[in-house]
Amino acid sequence: MEGQLLTFGVGLICAGLLVLIAEAFVVSLGLLSAIGGGLVLIGLVMCFKAGIWWGLSALFGTSLVLPFLLLWMLNLFRKEKFSGRAEENPLQELDNHSLQWLVGKTGKTLTAMAPAGKVDFDGKRIDAITEGLIVAKDNWVRCRLVEGHRVVVVPETAPGPQKTFDELDFS
Repeated sequence: MEGQLLTFGVGLICAGLLVLIAEAFVVSLGLLSAIGGGLVLIGLVMCFKAGIWWGLSALFGTSLVLPFLLLWMLNLFRKEKFSGRAEENPLQELDNHSLQWLVGKTGKTLTAMAPAGKVDFDGKRIDAITEGLIVAKDNWVRCRLVEGHRVVVVPETAPGPQKTFDELDFS
């Protein structure tokens, strides 16, 4: 009986560790981690039922493996998060290099600009700033100036060419 408990306990610990490794590759919102942790705990209990020394040995071995496994998973998560693989954005995120093409373009605010926020210019998400004005979300703005990484926008009534003074109707 002791041999069966020990085999079953070690098998549960290994299965739990494999499920924890699977959590690094499958987005389960922690469900796989909970299942894997539960399997490891049940496996440890089975090893302790097989004998105190078997249980202590399994606990020692698990306590050596788990920290390295968790550090590996955190490192993998950090790389995915900062490489852009963790979440996909429907709008293309741009770093603000050579954005001179934005000057004069009209875009729509994706966030409230108080005074900084994000603007959608032709499907590209750009960090921008107003000249001290607060602009609500989903309003039109026009890019007035690009200085290095700084994109300055001003509120706009609607996209498209602006009317001249002579074309305005004052009646």
